[in-house]
Amino acid sequence: MNSTPTTVSGFVGFGARQLANRIMHATSPGISSISRSKCSGLGLSLASLIQGDASRAPGLYRGIFELGGCKTVLAGTSIFELPDIRPPSFDLALHSFGWLHDLHAANTQLYRVFARGLVSEWLALKTYRSKAARDPKTVASRIINWTQSAQFLLRGASKEFEVAFLESMTRQTRLLARNGINHFQPAIRLGSAIAMVYATFGTTGLENLQKSALHRLSQELDQQILVDGGHVSRNGETLVDLLLLLLPVRDALQTAYIELPAPINAAIERMFPMLRFLAHSDHGLAVFNGVSRTSPGAIKAILDRDEVCGKPLSHAPMSGYSKLVSGRTSILMDTGNPALPGHNIAVACSPLAFELCDGPHRIVVNCGNKPGADRNWLAASRLTSAHSTMTVGCLDTSVIIDNTFTRHLFSTPMLLGRGTVEAEVKTESLGGIISASHTCYTKAFGLVHQRRLFLNNDGADLRGEDSLVPEYADAAAQQQTDFAIRFHLHPSVKANISRNGSSIMLVLPNKTGWQFSARGGLLSLEKSIYLPDSRSARPTNQIVISGVSGRPDRVLWAFKRMKKVTKKISEPALIAPELPLNAG
Repeated sequence: MNSTPTTVSGFVGFGARQLANRIMHATSPGISSISRSKCSGLGLSLASLIQGDASRAPGLYRGIFELGGCKTVLAGTSIFELPDIRPPSFDLALHSFGWLHDLHAANTQLYRVFARGLVSEWLALKTYRSKAARDPKTVASRIINWTQSAQFLLRGASKEFEVAFLESMTRQTRLLARNGINHFQPAIRLGSAIAMVYATFGTTGLENLQKSALHRLSQELDQQILVDGGHVSRNGETLVDLLLLLLPVRDALQTAYIELPAPINAAIERMFPMLRFLAHSDHGLAVFNGVSRTSPGAIKAILDRDEVCGKPLSHAPMSGYSKLVSGRTSILMDTGNPALPGHNIAVACSPLAFELCDGPHRIVVNCGNKPGADRNWLAASRLTSAHSTMTVGCLDTSVIIDNTFTRHLFSTPMLLGRGTVEAEVKTESLGGIISASHTCYTKAFGLVHQRRLFLNNDGADLRGEDSLVPEYADAAAQQQTDFAIRFHLHPSVKANISRNGSSIMLVLPNKTGWQFSARGGLLSLEKSIYLPDSRSARPTNQIVISGVSGRPDRVLWAFKRMKKVTKKISEPALIAPELPLNAG
């Protein structure tokens, strides 16, 4: 079946709505009275929830800047006057001044003077006029970082530096009020709203703007934080970044006996359990939809502030994820449709992909994304084959449109789902079950991908079933199609396939063994990569089950935890039993 007309009409229709949305935001009123307001001193303390890395301070002092996945070593020139040959991610990180936190963490007079010197240099060279420095996302990040580092910078500073610093904060706040608050990109609007709150409460002189800044932040959180606590981007990393910025605001306002608007507090309380939901048993984020940092330290710092400790659900239909937890084992599955264009630059084609974690060790993962990834890495990481799910006929589950037009209209790729995703999570007497399906291969092949996962009560036995079911009675003739089911492994997992190719032994860093086996397809062990938490791709392996749809009608597979490996284990018999879906 040909889906081109539907795809084109959907693209045109959504593009027209997006254009109307851009016009609406461009003509919306900005923050009132901003041109008559001026930063005159320091206000509330909005200290960062997590400290910078003090071990990086000596390198910065010697001119070694590792930012946005790129490393630069200075040789007698200013960091702000380097040739324009760096990736955009480096300039974003440089002009955002997030590296000030590393100098602040070292907290010595030497690094304080050095930090002031870099800020003064940035101002003297008028670097703030450059395109990269004036980008609304960069301006918002810089205002936040300057506000959080202001006390560190101004302690013992000359009056001249203090005046220049506050005058620049005023200019940047005005610039953000003009170009950021009404930006067509939701992420920039939200970041700008947060930065305006930081500027108006973190300095004196802007008090008349505080009410309108909080109102704008309330509006954006209402629009972008879903009912179940997830963000519209479906990227867990966004939740981490938002909470790291919102919690200092809540703490500062409570300390000053200033009422926090109910929509902001409600959004924070919804996000807490959702962050728990998206974290594995190793306390780091599951790698879905562009996650480049698993962030266990940041997650701990955030959840330590959670006083309610609301229990997350096993199914988050609005965010599009399902989860099983038994013993020390956790499983998270993508059971949602792609985020709408404009919300996530790293949106992925990953329905029914899952990850498996055993205590502090990840076993099955998705390839994910790397910090500061360029367009090529982003394109590769969003493919269905980069996820632990099934591909049919080498076809992605969404139509990916990434060209000049979509970049100007949305600033993100446009993924038009080829179908819909449905899921259900339930508990049986023997364990938990996720039953999910998607119709993304129906138009091309007349097939529905169904996946069922069962995790027993002690977390030692995971069984899976993948099947391709004809959508219509006359679709049976179309279902003779090649498929591949992938299980990408974490780089820390050692994998060895048995001599007869019937099973694979997996050994974790703590010497715990897991045995994988399958029937219904050809089992192989192939090369893969893992991108998060590293500047470069880390080599790893992937388990692949390949076959032809309808021969047989389903594939059964299983992961079973074994005792810690202390000696060579003989090749086990094939294990891929039926799922105990009818257990009473």
